[in-house]
Amino acid sequence: EGSELYPDQNFVLVDEEIDASNVKNILFKAEESAYLAGLIAGKTTKTNNVGFIGGMELPVIDTFKYGYMAGVKAANPDAKVQAQYANSFTDQAKGKAIANQMYSNGADIVFTCGGDVGTGAIEAAKENGKYAIGVDRDQSDLAPQNVLTSAIKRVDAGVFETVKSYVNGTFEGGTTTTYGLEENAVGVPDTTKNLVSQDILDLVEETITKLKNKEITVPKNEEEYNAMFK
Repeated sequence: EGSELYPDQNFVLVDEEIDASNVKNILFKAEESAYLAGLIAGKTTKTNNVGFIGGMELPVIDTFKYGYMAGVKAANPDAKVQAQYANSFTDQAKGKAIANQMYSNGADIVFTCGGDVGTGAIEAAKENGKYAIGVDRDQSDLAPQNVLTSAIKRVDAGVFETVKSYVNGTFEGGTTTTYGLEENAVGVPDTTKNLVSQDILDLVEETITKLKNKEITVPKNEEEYNAMFK
């Protein structure tokens, strides 16, 4: 670990957690933004069939996957979720191929968490006249007619706060801060209104309030998801 080699340096670790006195861990409640994306997908699908493509089977991807699946199910108990991993974060062609397969198997919306794999999936949505859901940033610029919404994670918000604490002399190594909807660090973009109906947008707003008030708990992994949908 770099933190052990440089004990006098402070480190910030994003999306992972290690226990070291000179490392500040930053985590995001990605499951919250994914849950909102899932709600939108569940309410928008005409085929009751949606997809999820993950880059790799990692805890950080699981938070998106199970949050999304929970949102889909909450919005539409009849909806089926096709889920697959690309085993890559760079292979656009693979993302496109998996998304094409999901669309031909009846999905009309596919959410991808996997870097450039998602760029390929958005291409597939465009070519099939279907919907895709973006990740980490508002990806509607890639296909304004096809990117239904995006599950946003504002890494800049967490990093900014941490750098500010360092400058102010309040940096605390060996700690973890988790940023979610309450800190406006996750969510869905304003452009969602371009393709999503007002009643669904209203449901999203109501759900954001419930999530902030902890009235809804979103699963982050398979175990929590299975416990919720026994």
